[in-house]
Amino acid sequence: MMPIRKMLTNALLTSILLALMGTRVLAQYPIINGSPAGRSLLTTGLDQVYDLKFTEAENTFAQLDKLVPRHPAVDLLRGVSLFYQWFPARTSLALQRTCTQQLEKAARKAEDWQQSLKKSGEDKVALPEAMFVYFTAEAMLAKISHYEHETMATVRYAKNAYPFVQKGKAYQQHYPDFYLSTGLYNFYRDVYPEIHPFYKTVAWVMTAGNKNLGMSQLQIATKQALFVRTEAILYLTHLLTDYENRPTEALPHLAQLTVRYPNNPYWRYKYAEALLNAHKMDSVPPLIQQTMAGEAPVYKQMGTLLKARYALETGQRPAARTYAQEVVKSAVREETVRAYAYQVLAKVARLDGQQKLARQYDKLLLEFAEFPVLRNQAN
Repeated sequence: MMPIRKMLTNALLTSILLALMGTRVLAQYPIINGSPAGRSLLTTGLDQVYDLKFTEAENTFAQLDKLVPRHPAVDLLRGVSLFYQWFPARTSLALQRTCTQQLEKAARKAEDWQQSLKKSGEDKVALPEAMFVYFTAEAMLAKISHYEHETMATVRYAKNAYPFVQKGKAYQQHYPDFYLSTGLYNFYRDVYPEIHPFYKTVAWVMTAGNKNLGMSQLQIATKQALFVRTEAILYLTHLLTDYENRPTEALPHLAQLTVRYPNNPYWRYKYAEALLNAHKMDSVPPLIQQTMAGEAPVYKQMGTLLKARYALETGQRPAARTYAQEVVKSAVREETVRAYAYQVLAKVARLDGQQKLARQYDKLLLEFAEFPVLRNQAN
């Protein structure tokens, strides 16, 4: 028969283990941001993801996982890789689910890490990284849900992420990745209620924004961020082109991405899109060919849209109509691509004197167009 003291000891140990398993707050990880080797592996892996070299990226992330075992940032990076295997086609439900699960795992682990740091009092150095991983995972989950029109899930994830937009402001200089979130907040908080007056009724409870400051902060993120440098370039060029109607300023940034990531047709598409918005035609034809050379059907659809817009800009109305009709009949899920196709059809109809048909296309455009550069023209 087991001595009573040993029984009590075992019971105590079991209770402690169960408590630890239940609360999950003893997670401690090295800080990647302060490790030259960790930073190098992280940036190399992300560059491989953005260049669609997913197998190579996984090998790089496996090396990082050995350097910082079970770190939630590695889970986040694998989630980013899955996201770009899913986007922009957005046709694989299996990929979407796997990506969501990976990002949720990263968020849980990062949340536990934050709690552990606060509990141990060792939060001054590591906390920004834990906060950033959690925020980014929740923000990406909100983005995926938004793409899929899952309103409740979008609100839930965004609600989780929002407090860290405000908290991150205090860590910008120490952890420059936060310049992306604060920059986007400052821009959208200032601009969005003006574009959508309905939101003025609720925006007053939120901290005021500053559009110009937001753009400046995004510029800093494109140069200093670790995790989100490329994402910052993508968002900066998006705001310049689609909100500010200043595509010429976006062109150098997009040209840089086409050189840095030669295997990714998406960057060619975005560069050609900005060139068309800036009415600079000379470089567009080779970019159309490079976009359509992508293996996924979505790049053929994007390339066909570029053909439609180029044909319209160069006075080839019948060809523009044919290519745009091909796009709207396709299975492309990227709403902006579909909106631009309706814009081409509306312009062709208007030039042909078919005002009623043009208005019908304008209405369809507005169903898919989210950004001012498109909506203003339709309105």
